[in-house]
Amino acid sequence: MSIPETVHRFKDIFYETVKQIPTGRVTTYGTLAQALGDKIASRAVGKMLNENPRPIEVPCHRVVMSNGDIGGFGLGVEKKKELLREEGINIEEGRVVGFEDIIFKDFETEPILTQLRTEQDRASKKVQLVEDSFIPDIVGGVDVSYSGDKAYGSLSLWDDDEEISNIVVEEEISFPYIPTYLAYRELPVLMKLVERSDMSPDVILVDGNGILHPNRIGLASHLGVEVGIPTVGVAKSKLLGRLDGEVTHEESVKQVLYDDEMLGYAYLSSSRAKNPIYVSPGHKISFEASLDIVKKYSEYKIPHPIRNAHITATNRRKSHG
Repeated sequence: MSIPETVHRFKDIFYETVKQIPTGRVTTYGTLAQALGDKIASRAVGKMLNENPRPIEVPCHRVVMSNGDIGGFGLGVEKKKELLREEGINIEEGRVVGFEDIIFKDFETEPILTQLRTEQDRASKKVQLVEDSFIPDIVGGVDVSYSGDKAYGSLSLWDDDEEISNIVVEEEISFPYIPTYLAYRELPVLMKLVERSDMSPDVILVDGNGILHPNRIGLASHLGVEVGIPTVGVAKSKLLGRLDGEVTHEESVKQVLYDDEMLGYAYLSSSRAKNPIYVSPGHKISFEASLDIVKKYSEYKIPHPIRNAHITATNRRKSHG
C-alpha cells in the first residue's frame, strides 16, 4: 500500500492548523476535526491536543467545548483560564462569555480525512467476496499493541490446533486512532508482518472489521486487498448496524444488518463470554467460511491466532517500554 504522504505528516498538519486560531478567538474540538475532513475525529483531536509537545506556541488553550465550556488543558485548567483572559477572553463559571461571537472556523488546511475516504471508496471496489466453501491449512492471526507512537505487531500462524510460528515487528506510527480509519494506522505494521513471514497463511484473522464498515473496507478488507490473501475481520465491538435478534448462549449467532444489508455476524464465541465478537468477511472469502474458521479457533472469546498475536505483541511492548 502506498500510504499518502499526508498520513505520515498528520500530526504536524494538525498542529499547524491549531496555530491558525487567532489571539482572542477560540474554536472547538469538533470544528478542528471537521477542518481535517471528518467530525468523527473529535476524540482524536482531544488526544493530540493533550499530547501537544509545544503548548502556547501551538495554542491548544484556545480549543474549548462545543457549548463554550473551557474543557481541559495539559498545563491545568487554571492556566488555561489565565491564558485566555490575557488574550481578552472573559470566563465566567468555567464558560467562555460570548462564545458564539468569537468562535473561529475559517481554517485553511488539507482535509486529509476527506481524501482518505475517497481512497477507501476506490479500495472497496477491489474487495471480492466468494461463495465457495473454504478449509484453510495455515491460519494466521494479527494484532498490534502500542506504546505512544511505537507499534508492536505480531503474526501468529496456526496449523490445525497448534501454533507453528510467531513473528513480531516494530514500527513508528504517526497517524492517530480514528474510528473507521484504522487501516491508515495499522496497515503498515500488518503488511510488514506478512512480508517478513517465511510462510504465507491461507487466511488471516484480523483484530478489526472486514466489510462491516461504512465504506465496506475495514482493516481486514484493506489488508486482504493489499496482500491478496483471504482475510476475516474479528472485532470486539460493533462499529455499526443492528442485530436481527438477541445473541444468547443458546442462539450464539445473529446477523448484523446495516441499511437492511447483511454485513457480518455477532457471535457469542465462548460459554464464558458475556458479549459477542463481530465477524465479517474481509476479502476473497465467504460469509459462511469466515464464521466457520472463527468458530473452529474460538476456545476463548477471541480466536486463538488473534489471541496469541495479542499476547505476543503486548509482551514485546512491555519488555521494550
